[in-house]
Amino acid sequence: MSNFLLILGFTFKRSLNEIKSIIILVIIPIGLIVINSMFTDTFVLDGYNATASNNMPAFMLAFQFFNMGIVLQYLYNDFRGDMRWRLRSTPHSLLSFIIPTFVANWIFSVGLGIVIIIVSALFLNAYLGNLLILATVLILVSLIATLLAMIIFLLTKKASLANGLVYIISFGLMILSGYMFPLGRSAVAIFLNTYGTPLSLGVRAIMYSGALSEILPSLIGYGMSDAIFNIGILAAIVAILALIVLAISLLRRKDI
Repeated sequence: MSNFLLILGFTFKRSLNEIKSIIILVIIPIGLIVINSMFTDTFVLDGYNATASNNMPAFMLAFQFFNMGIVLQYLYNDFRGDMRWRLRSTPHSLLSFIIPTFVANWIFSVGLGIVIIIVSALFLNAYLGNLLILATVLILVSLIATLLAMIIFLLTKKASLANGLVYIISFGLMILSGYMFPLGRSAVAIFLNTYGTPLSLGVRAIMYSGALSEILPSLIGYGMSDAIFNIGILAAIVAILALIVLAISLLRRKDI
């Protein structure tokens, strides 16, 4: 346990030193929220900026997947480079180092999401709705992103390939969820925008919990039960990805 906490604290402190990455992963989504509000019809209801309220969940959750790059950077530096052989000389398994690294980067990713939420609420006047739902969605989506990063690490040998997959997954989810450009009104497009991706599920759960359903008339009819349903699907995705990580780790234990 002491070894776990030691590595957890060290990795988390190391993440906080990544000032450039922190700025990029916080400033860019906030900037996108502001820019998107400038080029769309911004309207205010009940004192809240409805446009910023719509954009905040989408970009805040989308950048949880871009945060996978930070996780992979540490995993490859420590467990695919020269440090790997130093770690092998310790009385602990490599997996005992990987798990706290995973947890530390997950906490770090959640922290970046919280910063975006706070800035959006204080300076962009975004309505956050049910805070418990918002926090739950952030935790689950960040877990999904971190588990995906772990799967990429376990299945790829080259950092360049892993980083390429991060961008493919991140932009791919934004495109499939309809947040890069409209996908139209076909049945497939509606499904993707509603339940088709973790990003869609998370954004809709936040919206249904009150963040927008109380502001935008088009969302009337959706409520807390719909938000909880989406959260249930997200939790199932987390469980499935965790089992995949466990299975790959056991099958490729000697290659970690």
